[in-house]
Parts: sequence; structure tokens; C-alpha cells
Amino acid sequence: MISVIRSGMDAALQNLDVTSNNIANARTTGYKKQEARFTDMYSSAITSPTGDRLGIGVQTPEITMSQKQGNLQKTNGVLDLAVEGNGLFQLQDEANPEKSLFTRDGSFTLTNEGTIVNRDGFSLMSSNAGPISIPLEAAGIVTADGLQAFGTLRRLTSVAIRENGNIEATYGSTNTVIIGKVGLTLFSDPNRLKPVGANLFQSSGGSGRGVMGAAITGGRGKIHSGALEMANTNITEELTNMIRAQQAFSGSSRLLQSEAEMVKKFL
Repeated sequence: MISVIRSGMDAALQNLDVTSNNIANARTTGYKKQEARFTDMYSSAITSPTGDRLGIGVQTPEITMSQKQGNLQKTNGVLDLAVEGNGLFQLQDEANPEKSLFTRDGSFTLTNEGTIVNRDGFSLMSSNAGPISIPLEAAGIVTADGLQAFGTLRRLTSVAIRENGNIEATYGSTNTVIIGKVGLTLFSDPNRLKPVGANLFQSSGGSGRGVMGAAITGGRGKIHSGALEMANTNITEELTNMIRAQQAFSGSSRLLQSEAEMVKKFL
């Protein structure tokens, strides 16, 4: 009996940890709330007189991430990107190029070399699965339509990113070219992506392998430039869940104390 009660206390503590983490990150850009899933455990060797299985406690088989859409907040920053849909931005760590990372946090900047990176310095990947580079000055740009020459060396004056992911760079006052397309990766079950910290995820056996593609295609969603996706945490729901977990832990504690006192009487 004590082991059953302890499993309930452990489950309540784990639920409190998950809920506390959700509340702490309620204002973190692109944060996806965690959800602890609990299942009953039954004895495989013991049954009740009526033939029913005997419960022996509770367990937490997994903690998943809810990839439910968060609210979009306007920032007016051109390289602040938000996804309205199911896709995730794909990033590459130059130190470990074989490991792809994924995120919904679209806080990007442009390096001195013209590469679009996130706050950790990981490169944003294009729909062709390559890093996106915007030359800060050029006499011409090679696009999908071939070389577009400007005649003289011109500096980058503005950048715009469209809903379909097209990156438009303007050199000088009139030379606007499409130099790439922001890619979005789609998973069969994004809720089972593996969190690795800093709002970054890696694929797992449960999530399936990601399929990179262009925005708007295949349900990936459209990209909003000048906006960021906020955390999808609902504070009211989390506080309610915390109260329930605290009550469950308190109730289990009282049961454990009563059970211990009963055991002492028979010793």
C-alpha cells in the first residue's frame, strides 16, 4: 500500500515541476508548454476476487510538449519572424552541422558576414536546407533567374520577408532581388519533439523525421515578419492545475501518514 501512495506523491511532484516550469516561462518567446501524462499501473500477477486487475499505483510514461499556436505579438523588426501554422524554423549549429535543431522562436539577427542567425548564433535554414546569407554589399546577385547585375558595387539598404518566406533584399535605391526563401519543417507529431533547452528541439522516434519545405505549402503555415509568437501557456489553467497537484500531494501525504501509523500498531 505504501508503494502505491508513494507513486501518487511522485506523480503529484512531477506534475508540480512541469506546471511550475510552464508558469515560469509564460512570457518566453516561442515557449511551448509541457504536459505530463499519467497512466495507472496494474499487477500482472494479482487479481481481485471478482477477476478485476489490481491497481498498484500511477506512472508518468512521458512528458510531451504542446505545439498549440501561441498569440502573435507585433515588434516591427524585419528579422522577427512568427509562424502561423504547424511548421518550425530549422537551425544549424556550425559546430555540429549534422544535428538539426528546430524552434518556434523567430528572434533572428543578421551577422557582420550577412548570415541570419538566432540568439545562440545558429544559422536559419532556407527551404533548400542551406544557411541563409544576405550579402551586405554586392555588384550583382545570382538568383533563381540567373545573375542580376547592378552595374556598380551597392550596399544593402533594406530587407523584407514575405508570407511565403521569400527574402527580398534591396541594394541602393532600386535594385530589389529575391535571394532566398525561409524554410519550415513539418513533423508527423510535433508534440513529441525532444526539447534540448533554450526553446530548441530535436526530432525523436515519436515525432518522426522532419520534412523541410517552403512556407504555405503542405500545412506548414505562413510567415509573419515583424512579429513574434508568444508562449502558448494559459496562466489560469496552469494555476488551476497547480492547485490540483498540491491537493493530490497533500492527500497522498495524509494517507501515507495514516498507513504508517496503522503499520506501527501491528508491529
